[in-house]
Amino acid sequence: MTALEQAQSLLEELLQAARTGAVVPVRLPGQLESLQEALVKVKDEQQAEQKKTELPADMESFLKDQAYFIGHAVHELRTPMTSIRGYSDMLGNGAMGALTDMQKQFVDTIRANSKRMESLMTDVSDMNKLRAGTLRPNLKMDMFKNIAMMIENQTKPTAEQLNRTLTFDIPQGLPILNTDGELLAKAITKLVDNGLRYQPEDGEVTVSASAEGSKLIIKVQDSGFGMSPEDVAQLGTIYFRSDNEMVRSHKGSGLGIPIAYGIIRLLDGTIEVQSEKDKGTTFTVTISGMT
Repeated sequence: MTALEQAQSLLEELLQAARTGAVVPVRLPGQLESLQEALVKVKDEQQAEQKKTELPADMESFLKDQAYFIGHAVHELRTPMTSIRGYSDMLGNGAMGALTDMQKQFVDTIRANSKRMESLMTDVSDMNKLRAGTLRPNLKMDMFKNIAMMIENQTKPTAEQLNRTLTFDIPQGLPILNTDGELLAKAITKLVDNGLRYQPEDGEVTVSASAEGSKLIIKVQDSGFGMSPEDVAQLGTIYFRSDNEMVRSHKGSGLGIPIAYGIIRLLDGTIEVQSEKDKGTTFTVTISGMT
């Protein structure tokens, strides 16, 4: 079976399960990850075939088709996922009556996996749009303190859940930005979330901002596990995850950092990273402000 046939088979299996209501939330994250990996194999096979035949590459058209393909799958899966999340929330908050301890445990598992599935579907959709060049920023003037508030609202619950300290140091007088605030917030949120998860308990993440002329400098600094030079060189590669056992002990899709990198490039920004094993990591994002 070719990679394309495998991808089509996986998609049909997911869509059929969605249509019949046979979606299993515990298995869905792994199923969608398998589908995305199969799509990457499709691309690799096409590139290899193009090299053999020495035909000009039409990767733009291929990537747009792929983005539509996975976008259709994500759209079809959102409806049953909304039902799973809604009904499990009703069961969990007691709206349908009291549950036994074991029933509560089952419902909590369903809720946790459905939430992870929704996040994964969004990540897969964003990554495919970035690769196909179909993600379009909505540029408008904005202040970074507003964007920082969005980031804090998104990441504060994770920090509290993981018992991490999350600090924002956002001074006055920063450059006014002409950017897509929601996309920039999503990119920085990915970096913060990464810092919160991959570090020992009681760790700390600090988000700071400063001005360098008309440029805005955003730093996301953590006290986490840190990375080797080899791992740093792989950052931004889809599905890459460090072989560090402490990193592998946490669930992850390998899409968060590549999405952050892709969005920052889309917004004409730059990103640099400094990291040392057991001494933490600092991401530095530079975005041009209004001149």
